[in-house]
Amino acid sequence: MRKLPVRFAIVFLVFLLCGLVSAAYAQELFLPEEVRPGLKGVGKTVISGNTIETFDVEVLGLVPQSPPLSNLIMIRVSGDVIERSGGIAQGMSGTPVYIQGRLLGAIGYTYAQTDHRIGLVTPAVDMFELYNQMPVPAPALPPETTALRSPLFVQGLNARNTRYLSEALGTDQIQTMPALASNYAHGSALLEAGSMIGVQLLRGDFQVASFGTVTHVKNDGRFIAFGHPFTHRGNVDFFASAAYVHHTLPSLDVPFKIVSLGSTIGKIEQDRAVGLGGSLGDQPDYLSVNIQVRDRDRDIRQNFNVESVKEPSIMVPLVISSAYQSVDATLDRLGAGTSFVRLEFTAKDFNQRMIRENLFYSDSDIAVWSLTDLLSGLELLANNNLQEVDLQDVRIEVEVAQERKTATIEQAVPSTFYVKAGESVDVDVTIRPYRGASETRTLRIEVPQDIAPGFLTVTVRGGGAGYYVEKPPVHTSLLEPDEGEDEPVRQIISGAESLDALITEYMDRERNNEIVAEFYPFLDNRPQEEGQDELGEEAEEQEEEFQAPLGYFSWAEAPSEATKVRLATQFVIDGMATFDLNIYQ
Repeated sequence: MRKLPVRFAIVFLVFLLCGLVSAAYAQELFLPEEVRPGLKGVGKTVISGNTIETFDVEVLGLVPQSPPLSNLIMIRVSGDVIERSGGIAQGMSGTPVYIQGRLLGAIGYTYAQTDHRIGLVTPAVDMFELYNQMPVPAPALPPETTALRSPLFVQGLNARNTRYLSEALGTDQIQTMPALASNYAHGSALLEAGSMIGVQLLRGDFQVASFGTVTHVKNDGRFIAFGHPFTHRGNVDFFASAAYVHHTLPSLDVPFKIVSLGSTIGKIEQDRAVGLGGSLGDQPDYLSVNIQVRDRDRDIRQNFNVESVKEPSIMVPLVISSAYQSVDATLDRLGAGTSFVRLEFTAKDFNQRMIRENLFYSDSDIAVWSLTDLLSGLELLANNNLQEVDLQDVRIEVEVAQERKTATIEQAVPSTFYVKAGESVDVDVTIRPYRGASETRTLRIEVPQDIAPGFLTVTVRGGGAGYYVEKPPVHTSLLEPDEGEDEPVRQIISGAESLDALITEYMDRERNNEIVAEFYPFLDNRPQEEGQDELGEEAEEQEEEFQAPLGYFSWAEAPSEATKVRLATQFVIDGMATFDLNIYQ
């Protein structure tokens, strides 16, 4: 007997294994190729409490799909459960459908503005690929159909922060709805097909989650659910939570379940086109956030704690909206104020503490402006191009007063206008606090030894001008964004070559309460000659000889960055003043 070549043996083995898998599936699953119009079956879901109930299902036909996807199955639902729910409801995503005792798939889609009795089933054979962590293409849906959208379940956020969060996470896929507090949704490891399940993105004093129905559970605790994507981010690490249905409310659009979420019972690991895959028991990795806010006017302090998933595109808006809400809840007002903010970030990758302190003022929405550094810090860590950062903890301290603590620069006068290269000059800066008397602050400028002779322009301004724009980087409470308005830059481009350098750069950024004197030290590359070190006729002649049309010297090299001198004050500084120094050798 001739032996088969190795490659043919391998191919044969693969087909054999596929056949065995298909045979195993056939014992548990009703395969799409077996589906015929007129077949009858049942569905399992929860419409009240945590009791799983059944309803009748009839197969109407198939919606063809391109390989490797199986055809979607169109069904009609009926029975007492459907009459009480008002039809296929939001929250029934993942509802298992059985034909002849075998799992056909999960209800994932319905038709809006109808009687809600017609839906589409995502085949179980496709959903079972989630157990193998294999991505599957998105199904091609008829234009009239809509996914049983997983409502974004929000608790503790006010209207403006809920709106911001909805926009940040994608309103085309996610709806928002308020949550009900409940003591009924206790965490339980007992999960079965037809059970409700929550998918939490944020837990703690504020909660953000979705919910749906479990389609199938393996003996080892792995499960699949939803029958369509939630965020569609592939490999994920979300909280899986217990859930309790208060009521299923009929609606002309799409009926929906009013649900409370309980304790974490596991984690969601796959978020694909055909549904979610997860496992019971293990907890996902998460970011701890502590927010302390003080209203100095009323001497009220509040402390908030949340835990967020770490997916960067989700984590950043979750933390930002939580921080805004904490400030809003403590102040119990909108509008002007001055705030002191301290931020501390902790990660496994840090070789140093990452701390940022700053002073902010806003005449319209102090909550938004107070957390500008928080947004840039989170995005810097989440989206930097140097290395992945495993962020563990964020601590936010905010103190707000309604008093306006600002000051405007009126003038800046040096102690002398003639300075020898390598020497220093004191600059008296006059600032006028809001509705107060003028004050003087003095800072010292060190002139580089190798600076080119001639006129040196010095600018004195308020700190933070290079990092903060006129409009807030996220949202305001009072104004909607203008149509067509460009999205503000949310991250400063850095030339840092290491994470430590990037962190140092962030911590050392200018602060709003600083007076900053800056100049560009054009460096002299001429060979130095004797007799050029004193100011006089010779220096003036050289100035005329070497001065370029723009006032700079032809031998001078343009600097890569400005030289800065910074002086902290108790005010948010605005305004600007300039003067020229005459530099000689």
